[in-house]
Amino acid sequence: MMKEAKADYYKVQKFVLDEHEIEEINTIILETMEFTQEVTMTYFEDGAFKPCMGYIHFVDQLNKHIRVMDKFEEVHRIKFEDIINIQII
Repeated sequence: MMKEAKADYYKVQKFVLDEHEIEEINTIILETMEFTQEVTMTYFEDGAFKPCMGYIHFVDQLNKHIRVMDKFEEVHRIKFEDIINIQII
């Protein structure tokens, strides 16, 4: 019981991006896919902000997520709505 309360204490709430920030993220995703550029991003998962670095491998518009392949060739599926920040390296 105490362990669950402690885990919930450290969780943060996800904030909502405005339309300009969403457009900027979409532009960077498209640009990095076209020119095969490495990105670093922050996304929200399970009450925490998590980092991810790699190449955007695939954009799944139907399921609304992207697949990012890191340097260990591990594929991470990240929902569009969970992306907080993305930058080209």
